[in-house]
Amino acid sequence: MLHLLWIVPLLLLLFFLSSPRFRGDIAESRVRRLLASGLERNLYTVFNDLVVPSGGGTTPIDHVIVSKFGIFVIESQYVRGWISGGEFQEQWKQGLLRRTIRFANPMHRNRLQAESLQQLLGYPPGVFHRLVVLVGHKGFKTRLPENVLSPENLLAQVRKKTRHLLSPEQAGQAIRVIDEARLRAPGGLVVRPVTLLRLLLLLALLAGGWFAFRDDVARLNLEMQLKAEQRAAPGHFHPDGRPKTEQEIREDSLLCAYSADTDRCACYEPGGSRVELGLERCRELAERGSVLKQ
Repeated sequence: MLHLLWIVPLLLLLFFLSSPRFRGDIAESRVRRLLASGLERNLYTVFNDLVVPSGGGTTPIDHVIVSKFGIFVIESQYVRGWISGGEFQEQWKQGLLRRTIRFANPMHRNRLQAESLQQLLGYPPGVFHRLVVLVGHKGFKTRLPENVLSPENLLAQVRKKTRHLLSPEQAGQAIRVIDEARLRAPGGLVVRPVTLLRLLLLLALLAGGWFAFRDDVARLNLEMQLKAEQRAAPGHFHPDGRPKTEQEIREDSLLCAYSADTDRCACYEPGGSRVELGLERCRELAERGSVLKQ
């Protein structure tokens, strides 16, 4: 049963990797990298993974860009297959492996995010640019809504906005308000539940694998050590790979001579000291040709 123990955390890990939460993280991570590497820091200030107060609750926002060209509110989502849907439809369709899956229109969620941020900052609606970035899909079967785009077109879409909508003071005020209003973990350390879950699943997989295969790992490690010792000292091993005993190693180092004429045998250590052995054993050592034969 121990050899099957690793399967449980592996299945949990595979289930997690296929979950919408993990796929959402893939989309957020890709957009985060694009914004960090592609936008000038002196013109754009980027916030990622925001949770801001909204009415009596909170609103999560994937990405916000503050600049003098306006405030960009970005929703990122991982969707596979072919997509079809319109701006005002409640649900869109996802075609995947001859199946049709319906999912909530991300433009509606993006609009609610922009409205929450507008209430927080008190700026007019025209200051906000709503964008939805879809990652992983094959394309749209219907007309692509104006504010929906692929990651490859995100930076170009942001840079298209060149009209100044905010003064430097207003942009700075927006940055301060967002930074002060965003919800943080106590002590400033933000540990996302999904990150903790990943770590726990990985530790469980490693622990299960260790308990299931520790004997195999120990055997493999011992075999590798023996092979290393064989290469370093081949005389300490039999031809079939078995290690020799200390007695066998000592006898291999002896110089033995046998005289058939007198039926006498003598063995000596490498330093010259004589070793007392029985005639049969001494003769065997001399006859096998490992040292000297008379």
